[in-house]
Amino acid sequence: MSIVKTGTTTLGLVYKDGVILAADRRATADHIVANKNAEKVMAISDKIGITTAGMVADLQAMVRLMRSELTLYEIRSGSKLDTDGAVSLLSAILFNKRLSLNLIYGEFIIGGYDSEPKLFSIDEAGGQGKDKFTVTGSGGVFALGVLEGDYKENMTEEEGIKLAYKAISSSIRRDVYTGEGIDIAIMNKKGYKKLSDEEIQKVVSK
Repeated sequence: MSIVKTGTTTLGLVYKDGVILAADRRATADHIVANKNAEKVMAISDKIGITTAGMVADLQAMVRLMRSELTLYEIRSGSKLDTDGAVSLLSAILFNKRLSLNLIYGEFIIGGYDSEPKLFSIDEAGGQGKDKFTVTGSGGVFALGVLEGDYKENMTEEEGIKLAYKAISSSIRRDVYTGEGIDIAIMNKKGYKKLSDEEIQKVVSK
């Protein structure tokens, strides 16, 4: 059996009051669609979300580790680790794995809301970048073209959801490793919320 990869398109963008993360749902093993409902947008705390692109086993292990580490931090310190801290933690883990030649084959986007919305991309060696919008995955180039053309500062939540949907949709049309629907999550001062298909369609159909 071939190694299962998410292939994928994932993205993050900052809007006026928060951060939006989005991804498709297809996982592949070579030329086979191995899973039509792969979860690539997840919460790692009540106000921080993550997207994953790469080898499924590696990505799932890292998400479990991040959730555990953030929970342990809260228990030990009595406070929650903020978005910057979560990014630094994941970056350090990936960097140390690279030094030990125990590479994690994946890319990540972390979005969260502390006193303001924050968005970071993290590569498999632990390199990180902060931006207003970012993409990962095999179809990222198509989504990036949409974001470059349509992103604007201080978008409303509705505008951000529509743009994220449009960008992932463009990758579904052009990238064979991207497909099977779109997941979208929002992080703002209320916390992390993953939208249902019905909620997404209600916004994008307006």
